[in-house]
Amino acid sequence: MVSDKRLTEIINEELSKSDVNSMIDRKIDSSISSRDFQTAVKKITADVISELFKTLWQRNSSWMGSISR
Repeated sequence: MVSDKRLTEIINEELSKSDVNSMIDRKIDSSISSRDFQTAVKKITADVISELFKTLWQRNSSWMGSISR
C-alpha cells in the first residue's frame, strides 16, 4: 500500500494546482450542462413554486384583508 505522504508527493509531482482546478472546473461544467441536472432543477423549481402558491392560497384570508384595505 502507498502511504498518505507518498501519495501526496506523487500527486504534487504529477499535477500542478492549475491542472487540478481545470479538471474540477471541466467536471462541474459538464455536470451543470447535463440534461439530468437541468431536469432536476426544473422539477425542484416547479415543486417550490407549487408549494408557494398552496401556502399563499391557504393563508388567503390573512393577506387578502391587508391588500383590500
